[in-house]
Amino acid sequence: LHTRPSTMTSARKRRCTFFDMKHSNNAARIRLWLRLNKDVLDDAAREHVVVETKWLSHDDIESDSYASINPLKKVPALMVQMAANESEPSHLFESSVIMGYLEDVLPTSVLKMTDANSSAEDRALVSLVVRCHDLYIASPNCTEPNFSHTQGCMYLDPIPTAFTPARRTMDIETRAAKVAEIHKQLCWLEGNAKFGPYLGGDRLTHADLTWFPTAVFMELLLPLVFDWTPIFVAMDDDEEDENVSTAKEFPRLSGWFRTCLSNPCFVETRKEIRGALMGQKEKGRFAAVREDVEAHSGEYKWKYV
Repeated sequence: LHTRPSTMTSARKRRCTFFDMKHSNNAARIRLWLRLNKDVLDDAAREHVVVETKWLSHDDIESDSYASINPLKKVPALMVQMAANESEPSHLFESSVIMGYLEDVLPTSVLKMTDANSSAEDRALVSLVVRCHDLYIASPNCTEPNFSHTQGCMYLDPIPTAFTPARRTMDIETRAAKVAEIHKQLCWLEGNAKFGPYLGGDRLTHADLTWFPTAVFMELLLPLVFDWTPIFVAMDDDEEDENVSTAKEFPRLSGWFRTCLSNPCFVETRKEIRGALMGQKEKGRFAAVREDVEAHSGEYKWKYV
């Protein structure tokens, strides 16, 4: 990895390198934010901040050089170099931290966690929706080996493979508990988000950017791995196997997902995530998880809808 940003001409300028992987839902929320703020970023690039994206592979993530940027060996990460400072660049990780930083340095951004035009109650709801996602779906809350985020039950293998290092493998009891947690969190979201038509009300917020990439994972992997009735379906897809009814338990989430896909930034991001996941499927990923689930079909509950 080449981690030193290129030379800048303006002493006021920050040069940011955003480390991303196409199938990462946690990085994709930042990717969405960058796309939605493209015009603002184009203007800012002439004055005070430039954001460049560096795409990583699985090998990059496991490298010592990347560990110096994000010691957790995950994406996203952000490297920031000030033009007037010749010292080593600073490194940030965790999606919410990176997005908060970008909003600080881009005060005219179109999306903010603390939207002054919304009520205190609406802002609290957006924060709660994001917090529930990050704590109960997308984070293991422990950096020791074999502590995994809830979403990992859909794709982390039971044994070491090319896609799952030994420190990230998942046993069957843990997998079953995490599938139950996904269902619990989706039920909470269905019952408590505003859907007006977005999760926080009548405008896009961090809640939508946070949950949408994860919903793309669930759109593909919950039916594939656990035989769930699809919750999230893009009705305008050309793929015949997606012209199916959505789960009746989540009508508001289904409608929200399709609303998001009326925005081309969301369409592009979904295409990237699905393309990466389908490419992995063609290489044999998810097969070991499916076999593990089938081998324990009578011991645990897997299909919730």
